[in-house]
Amino acid sequence: MLSYVIDGQAKTFELNGGDRLATILNGLNGDLEKSGRIIASLRVNGEEVTCEEEKNLHLHGNDCLEITTETPGCLAIKILGESQDYINELQNYILLVAGQYTSGIENADRNFTEAIQGLQWFVQMTDFIERTLQINFQKLMFNYRSIAEYVMCLNSILQEIVKAQEGCDPVLLADILEYDLVPHLGEWKSIYTLFEGELEANFS
Repeated sequence: MLSYVIDGQAKTFELNGGDRLATILNGLNGDLEKSGRIIASLRVNGEEVTCEEEKNLHLHGNDCLEITTETPGCLAIKILGESQDYINELQNYILLVAGQYTSGIENADRNFTEAIQGLQWFVQMTDFIERTLQINFQKLMFNYRSIAEYVMCLNSILQEIVKAQEGCDPVLLADILEYDLVPHLGEWKSIYTLFEGELEANFS
């Protein structure tokens, strides 16, 4: 039996051995959806759990699971409020990783993995904003280009990153990170300002 806390209320969940966290959350998400709420944050034994980690994490009866939920609209407001700082921090970290690859620092690969996790979260929150605010990425424009084109550009850069990594070319990887990805993320800061306008239109 797993004891967990959701929005300050203690509850229990019947475990079958060491159930995967993702399996437990699937059941919870079904109940939350009926009440119009979604999971906003997740901690296991006091540590924040990323979306990637929750796929393979197994829980046992002595684990402490803490869940906070929000309405989609409230979570969208929170994400947009924090988006500029998040993208700034992500850009700075990617520049750090690029410099480490250029200098041949040993732990560059480990930090690169963390940067990719940050990018994955950025992609997920962008998808969430699109769905929650019902934004048409084909029609919403920035600098005479649709947001859908910026999504395609980001995907193309990510594919080039994968190729450089698979080709074991740290110099090329550093160049793509510094001269392609970081400036592109700068454009997304302006795009997220557009999203804030869409938020006002949807929830005013």
